[in-house]
Amino acid sequence: MSVNSFAIALANAALWTVYLQLTRQIVGGGRLDSWAYTLVQLLAAGVLMMWLGRRAPGSWRDLISPWTMLYALARVVVVGSTAASLVWLAAAQSTLVATSSVVVGALAAWAIERRPPPRRERWAIAGLFVGIVGLVANLTPDTAWRGAMWTILSESVLVATSFMIAAHPSNRSPDLAVRSRFTGEMLLVTSVALIAGWTVAGLAGVTRTPWEGAGDAFGNPELWMWGVLAGLVFRGPGTWISFWTINAAGVQGYLIGLTAIPFLSILAEIALGELGLINAARLSLAEWLAAAAILAAALWLMVVRLQARDAGAP
Repeated sequence: MSVNSFAIALANAALWTVYLQLTRQIVGGGRLDSWAYTLVQLLAAGVLMMWLGRRAPGSWRDLISPWTMLYALARVVVVGSTAASLVWLAAAQSTLVATSSVVVGALAAWAIERRPPPRRERWAIAGLFVGIVGLVANLTPDTAWRGAMWTILSESVLVATSFMIAAHPSNRSPDLAVRSRFTGEMLLVTSVALIAGWTVAGLAGVTRTPWEGAGDAFGNPELWMWGVLAGLVFRGPGTWISFWTINAAGVQGYLIGLTAIPFLSILAEIALGELGLINAARLSLAEWLAAAAILAAALWLMVVRLQARDAGAP
């Protein structure tokens, strides 16, 4: 991974960290419907990116291609699993468990591309795995393991979608308009898949439908205001940068960069907690020790990737 690619990956992690902190305050403080909030974001972000990529050639038929539909459905699984995980996990716990994507990504690259991780990375990945197992084993309360399983499912599907994005020709294009249009298409189709999945989940009794109470989920002007703003400022640019990171740093480099999110989030929560704005993360001693092991392994991976740049590693 080159220094520039590493910088992009860390910038991507920092952007999503800010987004997560603001979402926690907006959705929790305003008691907004998280599904509706996400859907409004996706729509606003998709329209923005399509407008930015308006000069790129393309067809609306691309939106209903099997590849696009499969990607959209996978992203709905990611969104739904992440939402489910937060029923049992605190935000700090969830983001720490989410570093499992690096382990899953390494195994996926080995299986799909027949490319095992370099020897030095294997030790770091093993250390990361041990830290995650230690964290899950010591999560509090006792029901938190359910949230960990949802998080691991979410991250596993995230890895799959990352490989899909990495292989798509539009994401490899040097034309910014082409990449912007591609990002917009993915966001818009995901929004359609989300409303369809939400409706099915509601009819199955898993959650309330978006149409319950005459569409009350969308009847809050504050939700529309924050959702559109988050879509334009974070979701659209953030998705574009994520795709760019995958192109520049490779899937595993992108995933390694994301391991910075839990630690940036914890630092942000501590700072905001000192200001009395939020309640900072409350982890047990065992959880903090596991978090330290995860951090050490993540830093090790980052250093190894940077040292390997001269050898042509992605």
